[in-house]
Amino acid sequence: MSENNNNLAKKLTFWHVWALGVGAVVGDGIFVMVGNGAEAAGPAAVLSYLVAGLLLMCVCMVCCELAVGMPVAGSLHAWSKRMLGPAFGTVAALCNATMNTVFLGSVGLATGRISNYFFMWVDDPGLSSLIWSVLLLTIVLLVAMSGGEVTGKTQLGLIVVLVGIMVAFAVLGIASGKIQRENYEPFAPFGAPGIIACIGMAVYSYMGPMSLLTTSEEIKDIRNLPKAMFWAFVTILVIYTIAIAVALGLVDYKTYGQIASPFTQAAEFAFGGAAGFAINFGAWIAAVTCLVGEIFTVSRLLFGMGREGVVPEGFTKLNKRQVPYRGLFLAYIVGIILIFVEFFGVFPNFYVMLANVASGLGATTMLLSVISTVQYQRKFPEEYRSLAWHMPAKGLVVVLALIGLAIIFYALFAADLLLFAFYIGTLAVLCLFHHFYSKPNSAKITQRKQEEDA
Repeated sequence: MSENNNNLAKKLTFWHVWALGVGAVVGDGIFVMVGNGAEAAGPAAVLSYLVAGLLLMCVCMVCCELAVGMPVAGSLHAWSKRMLGPAFGTVAALCNATMNTVFLGSVGLATGRISNYFFMWVDDPGLSSLIWSVLLLTIVLLVAMSGGEVTGKTQLGLIVVLVGIMVAFAVLGIASGKIQRENYEPFAPFGAPGIIACIGMAVYSYMGPMSLLTTSEEIKDIRNLPKAMFWAFVTILVIYTIAIAVALGLVDYKTYGQIASPFTQAAEFAFGGAAGFAINFGAWIAAVTCLVGEIFTVSRLLFGMGREGVVPEGFTKLNKRQVPYRGLFLAYIVGIILIFVEFFGVFPNFYVMLANVASGLGATTMLLSVISTVQYQRKFPEEYRSLAWHMPAKGLVVVLALIGLAIIFYALFAADLLLFAFYIGTLAVLCLFHHFYSKPNSAKITQRKQEEDA
């Protein structure tokens, strides 16, 4: 392994970043949890998923200004630290890193279950999905170890296939003549509470594109970041909104199980078993590409924070391909542990708890980032005016982003105070980490650098 030179290779193009963004949408959140969302909101689940995606699009787009102005690997930490203070910087970055690491576990579980559709290693489906989860997460680790460019190209190839499958499903589903109008009636059988509850579930699916903000140090032309973010969301929202509407029109939402994919059931109903196989392959790709995005994000955040001593400096070590490999290994190990915790049934409802708490941590990062982008314009007006890209209608987008985050927090925690307490406890642990480790260690690093410069 080579010593750290504090530089990541700038090899990512628009298409690489676009693919990372589309792939970062949590695959099981779309292909599996849509069934749960439909149980909560009825056919209005399509509206809930669209609203959730639009709200998170507002958040991510407005934060692109920070990435354009300060393109560093530790992005989420660097921005909040500079605009709000060191403690907020640490919490923002660690919340996001924790969210992505947790998603490695929850999405890894779903990927294993989806893979059982194609091949069972043993007769026990639980054990077979465990084997799949560990195997696939290991493959994802190896891809990520190959470098940002290889990761981007791998992601791009998988996403092209995924987009093709979902477009074919939507077009053929509409053309089949099997969509039943009565399946959409009543549209919102559970009213506004059901729609809001489904928004909370949908948020889990659309948290991933935030990871694009951590790629800024590796992008050849930083102006491509907001473009890629925008078109990634457009791709996501158009394809999945239409696909969800088609799935709900083909099969009555009340028949969807908790684990089986609504898309698979709808495809099998409309076109037979071969179509179900194709859709399940799409679900598998979506889950795998999400894993790639999550592990990539964790390593880049830890790399950036390590340079400032917020986390151990060991995370800044690069391999021969200029990849911060130690962050990859940490995320991989924690993800594997979470998968085993679920397999052995240590905690009840572990899967749902992981998704909701991780989404809450991600929303916390988003809130601090949105506040930071407002402060950026106020504290550094000249620097802000010279940015290569500005968010159009920024004032309106910021308001929509804040409203969206308020809805997200309400949808996630209003009905479960115990889950909210767990979320608060996690935040408290991150704050303690900052106070007892990040703050004093960062001060030592700063002093050392000053002495070296002198």
